Amino acid sequence: MRVNGQGTWSPPAVSEAGVDGSSSGPKSRMNNLRQLLPGRGEAVLGLGIGWMMIGMLVMPSSVSYNPGRLYQISLILLLYVPALYLLLRRRAAVWRELWPQPAFRVFLLLLAWATASLGWAQLQRTGDEFGRILSVALFVLGCHLWAGERPQRMRVLLTLVGWGMALCALVYSVMFLRTTPSPDDSRIAGSGVIATANYAAAAMGAACVWLAQLPQRRRAGSIACLVAVASLLVFVALTQSRSVWLALATCAVLTPLWQRRRATLAVALGVFVLAVVALAWRPEVLMDRGASHRPQILVKALHMIALHPWVGLGQGTDFVIQVGGEHLTHSHNVLTQAAIMLGLPGMLVMMVMWGLVAWSGWRHRGAPLGRVVLGLWVYASVALQFDMPQLLDSPRPGWLLIWLPFALALGLEARDRARREPLARVH
Repeated sequence: MRVNGQGTWSPPAVSEAGVDGSSSGPKSRMNNLRQLLPGRGEAVLGLGIGWMMIGMLVMPSSVSYNPGRLYQISLILLLYVPALYLLLRRRAAVWRELWPQPAFRVFLLLLAWATASLGWAQLQRTGDEFGRILSVALFVLGCHLWAGERPQRMRVLLTLVGWGMALCALVYSVMFLRTTPSPDDSRIAGSGVIATANYAAAAMGAACVWLAQLPQRRRAGSIACLVAVASLLVFVALTQSRSVWLALATCAVLTPLWQRRRATLAVALGVFVLAVVALAWRPEVLMDRGASHRPQILVKALHMIALHPWVGLGQGTDFVIQVGGEHLTHSHNVLTQAAIMLGLPGMLVMMVMWGLVAWSGWRHRGAPLGRVVLGLWVYASVALQFDMPQLLDSPRPGWLLIWLPFALALGLEARDRARREPLARVH
């Protein structure tokens, strides 16, 4: 406690280093190390969160690129059960930390509306769909239980996972370049859940975004991040996923708004110049596949929304959009997909929640995880307009674009509130 010259109490200044555990000094480093070391339940939970991100890149999938049974069982053991166990143990504290947040209440409203829609959805196994909704909730709460009060844990985890994803990207790129691709399939993809080019590009692009936003205090860490980002970008380039290219370019150009450094300004300018040169020199790379039927898909999706505008088809109801001889099982747009499933009210709730994530990231743009939230928000806001529209589904790249930044935003707000409460009691 400090007393100013007039005899009134004034709070100590909280720096970015103090908030995110990046301060220097032996005592501070020892405290940070203690915070990083988890208990048994937390250690398993942290492993589960990291495995959720890495596992979708390497584990086999089931039909329609859904997560395979082995991957799902591993997540039950490493992520869902530990999250539920810790949630029950700390339920009062978690409720005090999260309930005051408008974003969390909107999130609960979205889950409640989606659960209620199961009553009119056309489903063969309602329990499976409820399990998907529950898995999203447990992932979000698990992230908060793991790092809600210890942001440095999430920074370390995201860095290590990003390096692991970069290694996968490098292996996939080498394997792709060593083989002769067929004329009908000249785009790289991964395996399992990311066995399609767009999904693979989205996952690798997300890792590229958060690695670029996280500072490294040691030179070796900075070099490792540069190599990792380069490997991820090579993979994304080989996917020829134009939506992810656009999302990454938009993120790079807008990053100087919340991270005013010479390096970010140089990258933003370089990306802009590169985009202009690419459009002028090799426009066929962007134009060969046309619009991929996106305008026609949008028209069909809007027609489906008009048939059930208020309640939608119900969460998880199968539908087909026929365009250009193809039978598509989703609308390739997160907004129209939400409206088809949950009606216009569900889409509106989702948009409010997403806007609150952006506001939280902007308020905390001085902290590394705040910049990660902003970067992923911009990236996802662009990429999800073209593919991966599943909002409440099994673990897939969309979780990295929607629920990861949402969980990080909850943690930022909870820590902000925890710092304000002691000040309010003193005053």
